[in-house]
Amino acid sequence: MNQQLLKAIKFIIILLITGGILWYLFKNLSIEQIKEALATYDYSWILLSISLSFFSHFLRAWRWKLLLDSSGNKITLYNSYFAVMIGYLANSLFPRLGEVTRCGIANRTHGISVPYSLGTVVTERIIDLILLLLITAATFLLQFNLLEPHWQAGLASFETIVAEKWWVGLVLIGLAIGLFLYLRKQKKKEQKGLLGKINELITQGIEGVKSVKKVKNPVGFWAATLGIWLLYFLMLYVITFASPLTKDLGVLAGLSILVVGSFGMAAPTPSGFGAFHAFVAGVLVLYGIKEDDGKIFALVLHTSQYITILVFGSISLILVNVMNKSQKWKEQQAK
Repeated sequence: MNQQLLKAIKFIIILLITGGILWYLFKNLSIEQIKEALATYDYSWILLSISLSFFSHFLRAWRWKLLLDSSGNKITLYNSYFAVMIGYLANSLFPRLGEVTRCGIANRTHGISVPYSLGTVVTERIIDLILLLLITAATFLLQFNLLEPHWQAGLASFETIVAEKWWVGLVLIGLAIGLFLYLRKQKKKEQKGLLGKINELITQGIEGVKSVKKVKNPVGFWAATLGIWLLYFLMLYVITFASPLTKDLGVLAGLSILVVGSFGMAAPTPSGFGAFHAFVAGVLVLYGIKEDDGKIFALVLHTSQYITILVFGSISLILVNVMNKSQKWKEQQAK
């Protein structure tokens, strides 16, 4: 099948799934209900959240620059920022496209190897995942009495499903084994040249992962990492003050929103659409917020950040092209 056609089909499927989730979540909410709820929000807190998100993206760009610079792959801070924002913009259209897009921008503006820069992105993801898991564990322990009954109920429900649908697990295991054997067979048929390229990609990717050990400013790197997550928390938490229904939730509720929101954003839908809204609305129910009010809160939270990505990502896309052409023109004039 044509690769472009295959990508188009995948994109359409993702859009249909995303649209289906959003329809299911908001089907019982009328436009008038949403408008009335939005009229009660104090939008100065939302603007503050957007400002905090700008600084979080700036810190992420600086941290990535430190990783790239560690092995002599110099990149300017503004181009690193542009690449990060354009990556977010790409993710808003197609899940996981942003990582490759970000590395493509770094290659275009500074000639940095895509496999190497992808390795550094993987490093970032691993570090962020570890921090997210630590924050998740801390949030659960700090609110054990609140969350434990719901955790037990969810576990019991899972055990029931496993007991009743055990044959589904066997089918999935069989399919996984079959896929493994098929790929192994196909690998043997591959040409040596292609395998050599794959081996080169893996080697350069591993070097990118190792870049964290070579960072020349480790204090700045880890300070930026902690700063990113602190700003993530703040930009989600301050919006709770925007609504009279959520303004008294407290810091621990803000941590819960950070945790479930992060997992929602990791869902295989553009910018976490649907999953983010469902997870945030679900966790707010635990704090006495009605499900419909929680959905509207999640809508405000996600939309404000999504618009931020669209605006700053689009500006970055324009500027990186303009500045790149200007730089090439200067180089030609200097010859």
